[in-house]
Amino acid sequence: SPNYHKELGMVLMRQRPELRGKLLIDDSWDWQIVDALKPEPGDQIIRKSRYSGFCNTGLEAYLRARNIRHLLFSGVATNVCVDATARDAYMLEFWPVLVEDAMNHSGPDFNRQATLWNFENAFGWVTRTDMVVEALRAKAAQPLPA
Repeated sequence: SPNYHKELGMVLMRQRPELRGKLLIDDSWDWQIVDALKPEPGDQIIRKSRYSGFCNTGLEAYLRARNIRHLLFSGVATNVCVDATARDAYMLEFWPVLVEDAMNHSGPDFNRQATLWNFENAFGWVTRTDMVVEALRAKAAQPLPA
């Protein structure tokens, strides 16, 4: 593969089989969710092992069972995991929105710029956190239907 980094996990497991089951293990120090993002009681945690959060996770079924169609995306790697998951969301007929200032990227900044441009022009929408907060506040201020 021209992008050998994408297979480093598999290479490591082949070279060091004794590490299998010892890295990124649930509840270990290198897996923990940071305190600021700790799930609340009742929150659903979707565990993934591939770039896309839709790959073998049950995420699509979870969202469809709750009639959730609009998805906001933030994350660590705009041009890798966020992009893969958001594109899959689009292909599965969800309405994906990337929150550009709630993401980081892998590699040089042109990777982030290209991902956002491609996404906005072909797959969904791109916005900022302040716009999301404003939209959510406006929605919360609307009276509930009778």
